[in-house]
Amino acid sequence: MRARARLVPSRPIGTPCWPRALAGFLLAATFCSLGCAASRNQRAAYLQVIRPDQRPPLVGTRAAADSLFGDSRESRRGDGISEEMRDSLDALARRFTPTLVLPKDDAIRVGGRRYQLVPCDPWMLADTLHIDRIDAAPYQLQAYEGVSLRDLKPDSLARLVETASQYQSDPDHLEIWYFDFPGVTPRHWWKEYARLRTGPDSARWAAPVVWVHPFLDATRRVVLQYWYFYPFNDYMSDHEGDWEHVNVVLNEDRASIREVDYYFHGRSVRLPQGKYLPEVQDGTHPVLYVGGRAYMVSDYPMRLINGDHNSGSHGNYPYPGEWEAAAALGHTESVAGRGGEAGRTVSYNEFRAVVTPEASRIDYRAHPEVLRDWAPLLLPVRWGYPSGPSLASVIKLTDVGNRAPFGPAFNAGWNRTAPGLAYPNYRVRRIPRLRSYAEDLLQPWYYAYIFRRPRYVNDTRGSLERQELVRLGLAPRSGWDERGIGSTILGFHVGFPRGEFADRYGNSVGFLLWRNLWVKARFGWLELNGGYQKFETQEEGAGSIFVYPVTASVIVRGPEGLVRPYLSLGAGPSGWESRQRIPGTKSKIVTSGWGGGAIAAIGVEYYLRPKVAFDLGLRYIDLAGPGAGAGLDGNRLRAVSLWAGHYVRF
Repeated sequence: MRARARLVPSRPIGTPCWPRALAGFLLAATFCSLGCAASRNQRAAYLQVIRPDQRPPLVGTRAAADSLFGDSRESRRGDGISEEMRDSLDALARRFTPTLVLPKDDAIRVGGRRYQLVPCDPWMLADTLHIDRIDAAPYQLQAYEGVSLRDLKPDSLARLVETASQYQSDPDHLEIWYFDFPGVTPRHWWKEYARLRTGPDSARWAAPVVWVHPFLDATRRVVLQYWYFYPFNDYMSDHEGDWEHVNVVLNEDRASIREVDYYFHGRSVRLPQGKYLPEVQDGTHPVLYVGGRAYMVSDYPMRLINGDHNSGSHGNYPYPGEWEAAAALGHTESVAGRGGEAGRTVSYNEFRAVVTPEASRIDYRAHPEVLRDWAPLLLPVRWGYPSGPSLASVIKLTDVGNRAPFGPAFNAGWNRTAPGLAYPNYRVRRIPRLRSYAEDLLQPWYYAYIFRRPRYVNDTRGSLERQELVRLGLAPRSGWDERGIGSTILGFHVGFPRGEFADRYGNSVGFLLWRNLWVKARFGWLELNGGYQKFETQEEGAGSIFVYPVTASVIVRGPEGLVRPYLSLGAGPSGWESRQRIPGTKSKIVTSGWGGGAIAAIGVEYYLRPKVAFDLGLRYIDLAGPGAGAGLDGNRLRAVSLWAGHYVRF
C-alpha cells in the first residue's frame, strides 16, 4: 500500500555514513580498552568471576618414577631425588635446555636502556603468601593477611602445606591463596618492573631461570618439562603471574631429541609433524619463539589508554609467524622472529636450569627444611592477583585468560605429553605466500597489519570426525544447525536496473555503509535478507529511489570446504521510497509504499577463517515499485545486483 506523498525541502540524500560508523567503532574500541583498564576499585571484586571453592588437584606421578628419580628414601634433601640420580638429571636438564626468542614489545625503556621481560626465579614473586578469607553466606570478603614464607620456620611451612593438602570446603568460610605482583594494571606493572630491574635486586630479576621437571611417559620415555615463569602477562587478557612450558621428549638413549611439545593458550603442537620439524640449536637445544602480539581492532586504543603493550602472551611456538586461532576467542597471534635485537634471544647457556622434583614425592614431613625450596610447588596458590584487569572480568565472562594461574604441579600439562588434557592438538599447516596475501586483501579489518607472514593455521583435515570438530569449536555447525550472519558492512554492493527500471535510473554503487546496507541471517536451510539500496535517475539531480527488499529464502549449499557455493530462492514484502524533484524548485515529492517481492541468488563463500568467509553473490530482485509517480512505465523494480561482503558462522 502506497503512503501519502509529502513535500520536503531539498537536502543531501544517501550521504556517506562512514563517519558515524567510524565513531561507533572508536567508541566500541574505547569501551573495550576501558574495560581492560578496570582497576581493583573493590579489593575483592574478583569474587564475581572466581569460585573460591574450586581449584585443580595436585597432579600425581606414575609408579615407574623410581627408575628415573631413584629410591626416594635415598634422598638426603627430602625432595624425592636420590643422590645417585641427582647429577645425571641435572646434566640432562642442561643438555636439552631450549633457547628462547622473546617478543618484540614485551619490554620497558628506562633512561634509553631497554629491559626485556625475561623468565625469572619464581621465588621473586613467592616471598609473601596472601590469604583472603571469605564468608560463604553472605558471600563477601571477611579478612585478609599476608604471610612471609621466607620468615616461616620449616615446621610452620610443613603445617601450612599439610593444611593445604587436606583442604575442604567449609560451609561458612572459604579462602583464596595467591601471590601478588606490585601494581594493578599493565601500566602499573611495567612501572614496577622498571623499578625492580634498576633497583638493588636488579641482577636477580634479570637472571633467566627455568624449572626443569623430568618424568616418564606411559611408554617409559624420558620427558623433560621446562617451566618458565613471568611475573605478569600483558596481552589481550591481562593477568599477573604466567607459567608456560614445553616438553622435550628424549629417545631411548637419552642422548637425542625424539619430539618437542609446544604449548600455548590451551593448545599444543607436537613436532615432528610431517614436513614440520623442530628448530634445534647445537644439536640438542630446541629454539622456542615466545608469543606474541594480539593484533585486533582495540590494539592501539588499549596501548594508548591503558598503557598495555599487548605483546606478551608468553606461549611457546615452534616458528615465528602469524598463528591463526591460537589465542583466546580464536584470535591470531603474531610471533616475532629473532630480528636484529640480540637482547630478545636468551640462549640455553644463559639459563639457570633448576631440576624440579615430583611434587608427590617430596617428603616434607620427615624433611620440613625441603620446603625452603619447594613450598610454592606444593601450595594450591594462584601466582598473581586472582583476576586481572581485563574486559572478561568486567562483563563476568568465563576464564579467557584474565585469571592468575595455579602452579605447575596443578597444571593439566604436568607429567603429561601433548596432545593431552586441556591441550588439544594444533596441526600445523603453513599457508602459501600468494594465497596469504590474497586473503589479507579480502579482510578489511586486517589492513593495518596486512601482508604479515608466514601464516600458520590449525589443519583439522582428517584428524577427527566433523561432529567432534564442531563440538570442540574447531569447525562451524552445518546443516539444520548452521547459524550465520552476512553483510556488506565491510564490502560493496552494485545494482544494475533491468527493464523499465533501467530506462530512467542508472546503476547504483554502494561501498561499506554508503548508499547501501545488506544483511542476511541463516538458520539452517532458511535465509532472511534485508537492507536498502539507492538508485539515482540518469538525469543528474532529478530524483532517486530507495528499495527495501525483505525476503525469506530457501538456500541450498555446497559441501563444506575452503570454497562453498550456494543457491537461494525466496519472496517477501518489499518497500520503496521515491524522491522526485519538482522542476524549477528545490523541493522534492516523497512517496513510499510496500508490496510483494522475490529474489534469487547464486554465490560462493571463500573461507578466510574456519568461521569467516568472503561472500561473493549475484542476485536478481523483482520488487513492487511506485510506477508513473517515479517516471516508470511499469510498476516493478527489477535489478541484478552484485554482493561482496562477509559471512560469519556461529
